[in-house]
Amino acid sequence: MFSTVENHLNLYNKIIKLKEENAQLQEQIYDPNFLIFENKQLRQLLDEQVTSSANFVSARVILDKQSPYLNSFIINSGSNKEIKNSMAALDGKNFIGRIVDVNFFSSRVLLVTDLNSKIPVLVEPSGHHAILSGHGTNEPTLEYLPENHKVQSGNKVYTSGKEGIFSPGIPIGKVRMGTEKIFVSLFSDISQIMFVNINLGDKNN
Repeated sequence: MFSTVENHLNLYNKIIKLKEENAQLQEQIYDPNFLIFENKQLRQLLDEQVTSSANFVSARVILDKQSPYLNSFIINSGSNKEIKNSMAALDGKNFIGRIVDVNFFSSRVLLVTDLNSKIPVLVEPSGHHAILSGHGTNEPTLEYLPENHKVQSGNKVYTSGKEGIFSPGIPIGKVRMGTEKIFVSLFSDISQIMFVNINLGDKNN
């Protein structure tokens, strides 16, 4: 009789343990709709890599560091994917920042909105060279334009490729003329980015 009671208690404890494990597994299962959404984003990244002449590697944003003036992403790829400092980070085909710190499995992307971001750019159609400066706000500004510049609202801004830091012609945003400053409205909404493309350089190099 004692043996029977003991067996029942052991069985009951096993059932409780199995229920706990089952609950933990259910918490780990993603919503199917989220998996479908994520799959679409990954397919879009793949299409962008196939159609581009550049050598891209995709990474997920795993940490978003935001403060009044400092803006950066931590991504889940690093030197294990041949990522190096100063490489361009893109949202789709739009320039959003550059790699500034690389570990083996992760990297930090300094965004164009960061206070420390200074990017050489070209404004079309005028062809003027300038520096895109971040201020911790949603819109960086154009600086060091010539005094007689002909920049107007709606002009497109691209990376210039000056000093060999980035490939030229990567789209960034459009000019918005302010009363005292010239702003650039980014093509990408940085607050909504889940995946980024890192430009590893020309495939032919």
